[in-house]
Amino acid sequence: MEVNDWRRIALPDAVRALVAAHAVLVAAFSSTNLRFTLDGKFVGDLGEATAADAFGLQLCRVRTAGVDAHAPDGRSVQVKATGIGKGPAFTPGEGRADHLIFLLFDFDRALAHVGYNGPEAPVRAHLPAGFIGTKRVSIPKVRELDAAVEDRLRLRRVSRKFDPSS
Repeated sequence: MEVNDWRRIALPDAVRALVAAHAVLVAAFSSTNLRFTLDGKFVGDLGEATAADAFGLQLCRVRTAGVDAHAPDGRSVQVKATGIGKGPAFTPGEGRADHLIFLLFDFDRALAHVGYNGPEAPVRAHLPAGFIGTKRVSIPKVRELDAAVEDRLRLRRVSRKFDPSS
């Protein structure tokens, strides 16, 4: 694996099949102008599964506010993901994790790109104080923050558990 390859994660072929089925569904209902976007809970779950597989995370079996998983070294991890090219979204009252993994999905290519891999606090520091609803940190800001993360603070990639060709 090349130095920068750790940022690219191949998704299972099932994602390509889902994208193809999505295109057929959109075409079948084209007169409705509905987009049937691949977002919401689906993207969140796929993000958690992808991050768990790529970084050796143990997903929480019981819902824990603001924490989706634990890293092999015990750090709590929040996973955020987008399939629409927007920054990670946060809501007030969420618990806090030690670490944040932010994935950007390219569904057409069945790839995920790691947009952020580091401590969660620096990203959360860019949210407005006492906000209501859902707020995002912009992708340019997330990339800037990621560039400042020391390698020793990043989670390391592990061997794939699933076969990306299956």
